[in-house]
Amino acid sequence: MGNVVALYIRLSVEDAKVESMSIENQRLALHKFVESLDDLADYEVQEFVDNGHSGTNFERPAIQELLDGVREGKVKCIIVKDFSRFGRDSLEVGYFMEKVFPLYGVRFISINDDFDSAKLHGDTGGINVAFKYLISEFYSRDLSQKYKSAKYVKFKRGEYQSKICPYGYQKSEDGRMEPDPETAPIVRFIFETAVQTGTTTAIIKALFERGVPTPGEYKASKGQNYHDVSRTGHIWQRSTLVRMLADERYTGIYIMGKRRCVEVGSKHVRMKDESEWIKIPDHHPALISHELYEQVQKQFHHSPCVKKNKKEKRNET
Repeated sequence: MGNVVALYIRLSVEDAKVESMSIENQRLALHKFVESLDDLADYEVQEFVDNGHSGTNFERPAIQELLDGVREGKVKCIIVKDFSRFGRDSLEVGYFMEKVFPLYGVRFISINDDFDSAKLHGDTGGINVAFKYLISEFYSRDLSQKYKSAKYVKFKRGEYQSKICPYGYQKSEDGRMEPDPETAPIVRFIFETAVQTGTTTAIIKALFERGVPTPGEYKASKGQNYHDVSRTGHIWQRSTLVRMLADERYTGIYIMGKRRCVEVGSKHVRMKDESEWIKIPDHHPALISHELYEQVQKQFHHSPCVKKNKKEKRNET
């Protein structure tokens, strides 16, 4: 039989703004509650904490560890501050409440909702519990839409929110994107060389001859050691150049909304059609002109695919 009482604590990024939802407040409430239950006095109390994770899915390390304990028969009881801490997806939460926990004989307690499965004698709480699931789910969806709207307003004001700017730019003190005096000239050189030569091989050779550090080497020189650049030797990757030459942000345009989540809270995304993208002109200082950008696109993105042509020729023979 299980001998663990699991105290589950979850705090998302948005929840962190509400003091009552802090990890410490949840912890105090859960421990105070479990101490008041005499029938659980002989059980081991364990904490499972997911800090900074959305409740709209179960892709959370601590909840997965907790559910593994349920499947192994180690967990006797799960206690949360409220239903939304466990999850905000009504279907998934309902599945665990109605199918999984009864199957493994796990007692589930939600303090603020005055819910204790041990008092329901096999029932799952009926319409009242289901209604609370739905409220949590709709709250999360509404919060997501408000967050996107606020983010869009900041983008329109020119505020850049990502921690990492594209190569050639840096983040100013007021949160805007501004040219990096060290790398902005390199971006212009790359685009100008692309028009003159028409090949990434020629660009790589020109950068190497000038001893221009790769983006990874440049970041490492600034203390941002994201990659092992010990063997790079100033040799730029073709894939890096292809991405840069296709990046319209260098013309001063910012593009957002290129991808959409498969579902709220999910990490899985899909690319939208370009007609659905949101483009904000004059968002930040341009490093190249629109004319230069279009010239490069004609040269690099409308050339025939060599592999495709070879395949077509084989089919013709």
